Amino acid sequence: MSWAMVFAIQVTDVLLPQIALFYGFILVGYLVARLSAMGAVFNKHLNSLIINLFFPILVFYSFLTSTPTSQIEIPIFLMIAVAIHLLGPVLIHLRLRQSDIPDKTKGSLFICSTFNNALFVALPLALMFLGPSAVPFIIMFSLTQMILLVSVGPLMGATYGGREAGWKKIIRDAVVFPPFLAAAASLIILGLNIDLPASIATVLSYDSPVTTYLALVSVGLGVGVRFSLEDVRKALNVVMVRQLVIPLLILPVIFLSTLSQIPKQVLLLESLMPPAILTAVYAANFDLDVEIASTTVTLGTLLLLPVIPILPVILGWSFIA
Repeated sequence: MSWAMVFAIQVTDVLLPQIALFYGFILVGYLVARLSAMGAVFNKHLNSLIINLFFPILVFYSFLTSTPTSQIEIPIFLMIAVAIHLLGPVLIHLRLRQSDIPDKTKGSLFICSTFNNALFVALPLALMFLGPSAVPFIIMFSLTQMILLVSVGPLMGATYGGREAGWKKIIRDAVVFPPFLAAAASLIILGLNIDLPASIATVLSYDSPVTTYLALVSVGLGVGVRFSLEDVRKALNVVMVRQLVIPLLILPVIFLSTLSQIPKQVLLLESLMPPAILTAVYAANFDLDVEIASTTVTLGTLLLLPVIPILPVILGWSFIA
């Protein structure tokens, strides 16, 4: 069987269902917004549900069920993972510092440039091109992102949100943010060495796909409420930084690190991922520009598709021995 045939089979079996689901749920939200004229109202309530219920459950479950590992590569891996996240807002700040873009829009662009799609898209690609040995590193990267989401994310949102606030208010909003409280509760439980019962863990495991799909509907609602070429142009600032500039900057760091092959490949793969779905939900929660966040997520994922066929080359790996 030829290399091309094997690739086509793997794409069909593993990735296409994920992509179909991704755009299918976005389309549902888009159609609801366009056909009902209630997109903004639906999105407000949906985002409240995600932020106050589904995402905190996801944080709680992820922290309590993550498998610790003692690999000596962890510190280096985590430092590079944090750099991949924080390079985005630094570069966007340098690009927009002289612009007159409203704070709400800047806040959305900052959040979208910080947090990428670390699991929903990255996991099937890792399984396809790197194999099961990459999964622990994908999870480690995702947990790193989740910690940043519940700490740095609320600070960004509260700083650039539509509500006037001093630093005390910003910090208070971040501390009482439901996902942050869920993370704190899970760390307390971990510190007390309390195991999550298997039956409860099984029920909570269903929260991850539900959260993802509801967030995708929210993205569609955001795009449906307002879509313009101006939004696309602003979104391209983030997409180019997130999916082109950062991988080019981080590649030498990964190459020169002492990491082994699989963690290097995972970090490179993660650096190529588009903005995270939950960035649109964060934008809504903190009264940022939801539509620009939704457009950025959709555009970034769309522009990832042409890169997928050449990922084996980019990663320096071939699944044909």
